[in-house]
Amino acid sequence: MKWFSKKRKRALVIGIDGVPHSLLDTFIKNGTMPKLNQILTQGFTLHSMNASLPEISSVSWTSFMTGVNPGQHGIFGFTHLQPASYKLHFTNSRDMRSPPFWQTLSKQGKLNKTLVINVPSTYPAFPIEGLLVSGFVAVDFEKAVYPSSYVPLLRSMNYIIDVEAEKARTDKKALYADILQSLSVRRKVFLDLFDREAWDLCVFCITETDRLHHFFFNEKESDTFEKPYRAIDEMTSDLYTAAKKKWGEDFLFMILSDHGFSLLEREVNLNAYLQKTGLLKLDPSKEYYEKIDSGTLAFAMDPGRVYVHYENRFPKGHVTLDQGRQIREQVKAMLSDLKAEDGTPVIYSIFEKEKIYQGPYLEQAPDLVCVPNVGYDLKGNMRKEEVFTSDIFTGMHTWNNAVLILPSHIKPESSMNIEFPAQVILDYFSS
Repeated sequence: MKWFSKKRKRALVIGIDGVPHSLLDTFIKNGTMPKLNQILTQGFTLHSMNASLPEISSVSWTSFMTGVNPGQHGIFGFTHLQPASYKLHFTNSRDMRSPPFWQTLSKQGKLNKTLVINVPSTYPAFPIEGLLVSGFVAVDFEKAVYPSSYVPLLRSMNYIIDVEAEKARTDKKALYADILQSLSVRRKVFLDLFDREAWDLCVFCITETDRLHHFFFNEKESDTFEKPYRAIDEMTSDLYTAAKKKWGEDFLFMILSDHGFSLLEREVNLNAYLQKTGLLKLDPSKEYYEKIDSGTLAFAMDPGRVYVHYENRFPKGHVTLDQGRQIREQVKAMLSDLKAEDGTPVIYSIFEKEKIYQGPYLEQAPDLVCVPNVGYDLKGNMRKEEVFTSDIFTGMHTWNNAVLILPSHIKPESSMNIEFPAQVILDYFSS
């Protein structure tokens, strides 16, 4: 990638959580998002790219921030098991083992001030030359803002980290209203903060789309999607216009999503299946992953991560390293045979960790990562006894079909994934 300007470099990056390329392309072409369509005519191209493996926000956004794969940044899911135990640990920014690109650029003297707002998996907020407001999952607002001197301002603007998704169980109309309200507040906060300082890099993330898709994806062709996507069209256009007014024409502009989305047909409880096939033994007197009992050969964690029950990794594990290859092949064969009630194969592909991860944290990775066929959402629930179940969700993540909008002169890689945008940003500021 070549950049020719010698002026002070600046960049505006907008993340839209969970937006599929196919959906955004449709909304651009059918008039739902006319302002984004207008931006595209000014020298930008809409591309499709792959998410991380597994295809969840905690892994994908971390891969975006660091520009490296999970084997280097150390995040493989929203949760992992604590070393030599079955106790759950909810991953957070302290578990990230590679620096985000803005830290790298700041240390190199390429950035003066950076604004990062609502990027998932940045909680608790950590030091930055500028302002960082964490995205979900953030349990304490005070710890979600660095420096904390911005907390009163954000509270005065009624800023929230996330909507209450649990409302979907009792009042979907209320959740939908909250999504629209949150988008309105987020737009005002983004624009206000953008205007306050002489930022060099601004990274804004819109996460309401992920909530909309999880609970309303079966309504994507109705008016339910039109209001929020028109609001996002306004927001992205307002930010782009504000950047041009403040910085002039010469800056890097990018829009991306962290994964795609599709209609959900059935949730697939992999541990229920592994138990039925005899690969998983459970102790019913325990809870969660502490239910894993002696004799277990493999178990699963969300969303499609499979771990061989090695003796040197888990308290009740008995599989030796020499036996590991055989167990992997057995698990792959069992999962490849898994079919839905109508005979549709559930699994699209199964990746071995050595084929998709590289780096010092490879040993912490799941042994296998399963990618489902569209419509089948893989779960690691330890309580469900039935393999196929349904919940209130109507949409699910997909590994492919994520969004990347880039300046048209940048030629994407042939197998482009969520790590690529960071390289674009690093190259831009370093040229």
